[in-house]
Amino acid sequence: MPETLPGYDEIPYASFPITETHPDRLAAIGHLFGLKAPDPRHARVLELGCAAGGNLLPVAWFLPGTHCLGIELSREQALRGKALGEAMGLANLAIEHRDILDFPVAGEPFDYIVAHGVFSWVPEHVREHILAICGSRLAPGGIAYISYNTLPGGRQREMLRDMFLHHLRGRESPRERLSGARELLEFLATPLEQVPAGHDWLQQELQYLRTARDSYLYHEYLEDRNDPLLFSDFVDAASRHGLQYLADSQLHTLFPSTLGSAAEQALSRCDDLVCEQQYADFLRLRPFRQSLLCRTADPLNREIDLDGLLSLPLYADLVPARDGRRFRNGAGHEFQVDDRLARAVLGILAAAYPRALTLAEAWPKAVATLSAKHRARAADGVPASLAPVLFNLFASNGLQVTWTAPECWRREPPAATTGPCASRLARMLAKQGETLIPTPRHQALELDPVSSRMTGLLDGSRDARQVVDTLLAEALTGADWARALAGEPPERILPGLRANLDSLLRLFERHGLLETP
Repeated sequence: MPETLPGYDEIPYASFPITETHPDRLAAIGHLFGLKAPDPRHARVLELGCAAGGNLLPVAWFLPGTHCLGIELSREQALRGKALGEAMGLANLAIEHRDILDFPVAGEPFDYIVAHGVFSWVPEHVREHILAICGSRLAPGGIAYISYNTLPGGRQREMLRDMFLHHLRGRESPRERLSGARELLEFLATPLEQVPAGHDWLQQELQYLRTARDSYLYHEYLEDRNDPLLFSDFVDAASRHGLQYLADSQLHTLFPSTLGSAAEQALSRCDDLVCEQQYADFLRLRPFRQSLLCRTADPLNREIDLDGLLSLPLYADLVPARDGRRFRNGAGHEFQVDDRLARAVLGILAAAYPRALTLAEAWPKAVATLSAKHRARAADGVPASLAPVLFNLFASNGLQVTWTAPECWRREPPAATTGPCASRLARMLAKQGETLIPTPRHQALELDPVSSRMTGLLDGSRDARQVVDTLLAEALTGADWARALAGEPPERILPGLRANLDSLLRLFERHGLLETP
């Protein structure tokens, strides 16, 4: 086996939480299809190709009853992940420097198996080994998550990859190749703006790549192997190992209605789910999937029970627009909600985020916000008309469901505080030099050097003024984090630090990263 992966050692893959892989999300999706998924709070979790543990470490932290094992071939990344886990005192997390091919197919079962950013980047025999591990070691009701590049959308990325590989001929080291790729991006950007129509996708991708992380550009486009495949071929390969397709973790993409009525009608002629999903990929020009598999022996119910959906705790990372009818998520997508009762429920869920509420908990609070006229409609309890509206929001990714208790995540406030206090996980990661901070909802907040240093100081022992004064003193003495402020007078630095702290505290409060005694 290779002892390490030089490209990943020199240009480590950005290691951060992938929301779609979290056992809580996988269990909730399984529940919707009648799968008796194991309780995520006490699950055994395996991640193949875990990088520096940025996706696995938050699971181990926020769900201390889990047992998490990560496998990573890049020596540098595996060592980094192991060191972080030890620094956090996570006895329930183990990260091993190991080749996937050396991981035995037979052995103790796992409730959840994750392989993100691996399947399309490895040879066929490694893919087969990944599926063999999933087929043999998934526990009853267990779920495997595998992401991969798909056809036909992957062909578009292959065109750009071919351009990079041509331009990089003769450049061997990862850093040389990355520099050459950046060079080509700049070469193509301006001329393509004047090229006739038909290059819209390429222009958008180039614009994204010009500001993308080095790790994404290198490992997505410059690696030796990147093989997209048809969804139907993936399902066929999985079936040979006793696995069946459950859904995709981006569950809203499962519904043909998201493609419009004409597409929905056309896809209704498909004989089965795999056929429907394959032709939906053709219509979307889909380049990427995050597919979920379970054992063929596990019974499924393909008809989602709305009552079952709404019996789960719900959460919504949304902000209401001024007109009261629209809600906007963190990515800027808007959802118009015309039903007044649904708007009231969504408003309560948005205000509660990141906490989750059952509909039974949210309903009386929502009713209390209504006028007397509209309360009459709600007098007999939750109307049947509300379920389809909430389901449509769920299907369009505006509403999320969760399996675990609303307040399951780990909170360790200090005994006494005099000022703002970030979560211990956020503070510890910031002090370790990490800039991607996981939230209880398994999202990543990216911090700049100033915010990262600021986070390390938010231990409750200082009030806001003292935090700013400490940062100002460090900036004036040339601290590494303050290089961008070098030479600036205090009267110019101070307002920026105050504004930065205010913004950071609002962000942390919104995402559940502030502790209170």
